[in-house]
Amino acid sequence: MKSEIMNLFATPVVRYSINRDFSLSEMKFFSDEMEQPIKAISNFSSSNKDILISPEMKGIREFAEQSLSHYLKTIFNTSNKVRLKITQSWLTLTREGESHHSHTHPNSVVSGVLYINVGSKGGINFFRNEDSTWYELLRAQETYHNTFRYFIPASVGDLILFPSNIRHGVTEVKEPIERVSLSFNSFFEGELGRPEYANSLTLEVK
Repeated sequence: MKSEIMNLFATPVVRYSINRDFSLSEMKFFSDEMEQPIKAISNFSSSNKDILISPEMKGIREFAEQSLSHYLKTIFNTSNKVRLKITQSWLTLTREGESHHSHTHPNSVVSGVLYINVGSKGGINFFRNEDSTWYELLRAQETYHNTFRYFIPASVGDLILFPSNIRHGVTEVKEPIERVSLSFNSFFEGELGRPEYANSLTLEVK
């Protein structure tokens, strides 16, 4: 029997690399910001939720903005005068025995995770939306078509950009390290829609 599998409507997850070591001033900034982290559900977060506004983060912010610009141009490929503007940004600390619960990022279009320190088996898990699944079948073998979880490995300096509504998380860290990442959200700023269809909208994100 001849068959052809056609995958429709891909979920765009893109890995970028900063292609340099973090500077001493950047590393000191990360360390200072995480001196008194606040408790999250199963790990810790910086109290500062505007990390990328800091002068010490100028180079990293530019890298994040360039990556968002490439993502917008490549994935959305729009003729609208619009950009993805970073809204909030924060640091996350996950140590041995800790994890990062499965979650999404509301009020954001594209989210990013930049890896500051990560173990040899570090990365991020993405999960299929099971809310509309009305059946249960045991999988004889996990494949691209039936799996409920994808793992994307990451190294120090990698930036992963993904749609904010995709559920993601980090399983328990089993290495004696402090896993540190910088996360951020973004939203459309500029012109959306078309005036002739009465759905045009101009947004300014502060």
